[in-house]
Amino acid sequence: MITAGVWAAAMLGMLGLAVDVGRLYIVKSELQTFADSAALAAALELDGSAEGLERARNAVATNANRWNFATAVINGAQTEFSTSPTGPWQSNPIPATSHRFARVSVSASVRLLFLPVVGAGSSGTVRAVAAAGQVNKTSFSEGTFPFSPFAHDASDANFGFVPGYHYTLRWPANPKLNVNVCPGDNAPEWIAKGEDGSSSERGYIEETSSAVIRAAIIADYQTKPLSIGLALTMTGGAKQTQREALQERVRQDSDSVSATYAEYAAGRRGNGRRLVLVPINDGPPNNILVGFALFFLLREEEYVKGGNHPFCAEYVGPYVQGSRTKGAGQAGAYVVRLVA
Repeated sequence: MITAGVWAAAMLGMLGLAVDVGRLYIVKSELQTFADSAALAAALELDGSAEGLERARNAVATNANRWNFATAVINGAQTEFSTSPTGPWQSNPIPATSHRFARVSVSASVRLLFLPVVGAGSSGTVRAVAAAGQVNKTSFSEGTFPFSPFAHDASDANFGFVPGYHYTLRWPANPKLNVNVCPGDNAPEWIAKGEDGSSSERGYIEETSSAVIRAAIIADYQTKPLSIGLALTMTGGAKQTQREALQERVRQDSDSVSATYAEYAAGRRGNGRRLVLVPINDGPPNNILVGFALFFLLREEEYVKGGNHPFCAEYVGPYVQGSRTKGAGQAGAYVVRLVA
């Protein structure tokens, strides 16, 4: 009887290890899936504002992943933010500027079935943590807009641009001060630089084919990979195709009527199609790609005139791939990835 009792306890212990510990590992995997996906969703919403933090929290709170074989809602997730992938982490940083990393922590209490018989507790606590953030990206093989403004100051974090100002995607054939120049470039030095190029229509890059231009503008087609440091080929392109394609691209957005990015961001009606990733170059003669930036396309009626009028867009700042808002970091291009 003593031997049988010892073996019974041993068998219960092994059964507990097989069932209860296995169950703990399953819950750990379920919670980690939640934390990973929630952190990614939260990081995608960060734009350096308090509203962005709140959207990030909501993204975590509404995450659809569950635990206990997808039957139980995960409650009590903690969301924190940082300017660095290694912290320090804060639940409500003030100001929210430059906070482009989000960390999500979750836990669950799992009821044990067999281990309590051999003296273990009646439940075990499982925890999971994940951090994600907007990480710099310096090259793209698809999705860049087929225009390249020249930087006003290549060494400046914003390329010398001012958020909210309109800058030139494509210069007119004969730019004239206070007549047919985008407001951000309406100065003799920028007009002179714009005329330094060899083409009468400066701004479009890589191709002159009407079909390629249309595909690049409305369908994110890209003729070749673009990386910082690459010399761009500036071309004229077909202005009629450019204009009509720009109008169609604006119409692709579920908010085609907001006049400014601030109005667009506040309304939260857009699907992001008016937000475009634009390569920035250092100007003629080399046109070296010095970085990427986010621009906001103007309303459709702004792109109705011909070759002697510019195509302008509003400079926004940092671009985040897949986001419907600007990023939280300095100007440049970012992609959201897990960092821990």
